[in-house]
Amino acid sequence: MKANISKLIGERIRDARNSKGIKQEEMADFLGIKDRQTISNIERGERKVTSEELIRLMEFLGKPLEYFTDPFLITQKEVFSWRIPHEAEAKVPAEYEEKAKKIIASYREFSKMLGKRISAISLQMQITKQSGYEEVEDIAEYLVQEWELSEVPYENLRKVLEEKLHIPVLYVNTPKNVSGASCRLDDLNCILINRNEPIGRQSFNLTHELFHLMTWDIFPPKPIDQAQPEAKPHSEKLADRFASALLMPKESIVKYFHTLDTEKPLLEKLESVAIHYHVSVAAAHYRLKSLKLIQKVDEEYYNLQIKNHFVDNSMSSPPPFSKGFAEILNEAIHKGLVSVRKAMSLLECSENDLEELFSAYNLKGLYE
Repeated sequence: MKANISKLIGERIRDARNSKGIKQEEMADFLGIKDRQTISNIERGERKVTSEELIRLMEFLGKPLEYFTDPFLITQKEVFSWRIPHEAEAKVPAEYEEKAKKIIASYREFSKMLGKRISAISLQMQITKQSGYEEVEDIAEYLVQEWELSEVPYENLRKVLEEKLHIPVLYVNTPKNVSGASCRLDDLNCILINRNEPIGRQSFNLTHELFHLMTWDIFPPKPIDQAQPEAKPHSEKLADRFASALLMPKESIVKYFHTLDTEKPLLEKLESVAIHYHVSVAAAHYRLKSLKLIQKVDEEYYNLQIKNHFVDNSMSSPPPFSKGFAEILNEAIHKGLVSVRKAMSLLECSENDLEELFSAYNLKGLYE
């Protein structure tokens, strides 16, 4: 534990120094240390910082004590790309962003405490800024096969992301104007989804945010992703095409569409596709039109019947967070690695909320 604390403090000292553009030699001079190598050893956690040195570094680097010692604090900048519907207010409350950081940091730190694997495996998509829609759709179709997602990919996608790629997908209670977010840390990739939105929006948000994680270095996403439909940047259009092809693979949707009664009205066909693939009616229309399985409808019909049409689906409100998150938290509490009070503070929840979370995933109660 002491070694972990020294490593944490060293990493935070390095990050704060780099953010201010200070060289190791300058820090050594300030602390009265003879050589740069000692600073390097401190930043690697190989040499413990004395309390006097830490107090001086707090002043020198302009950081509070918690910055250096709190493992549940995410210190990286611009780690989120928030997804907000174009009709909503383009703002994420600062207090909610801090809450989201605590949730993700909790997953990371509890995993480390328990020796569980976390990973920041690079899922770099092999595309460029000049890549077109067909190239991105081909990659999505390939991933459906590579990840063995079945003919209805959404049903298995979350499991694959969490168990094979170690990307936690956490269903959370966000502000009403927030649909979700992708989060990229140095040692963890994560996706947040608003659990209170319709299933069709949840599924599209999940795959859209996955695209951002896979193209973060090629198309660095904006902190807030809220492009107007008529003014979407190229990267957002590619993300939509990727999500559409991943959720509704060509071979699968063509086969399913041909099983539908040809005499059915268009809206009923779209509803059937939306229910089958867990998408919105608008997403079903978009995909079928791009594959030339249906004709383009006029703007008035689209706006009145399709644009904001979500079908009912019992999967639309999953339990909070994820089974993996609940299991890690439950084990950490029962092994005495974190107190119930600390867990409540980190998640900003009540004791009853924790009991309900564990019950939702059939886990031991707090005091069993």
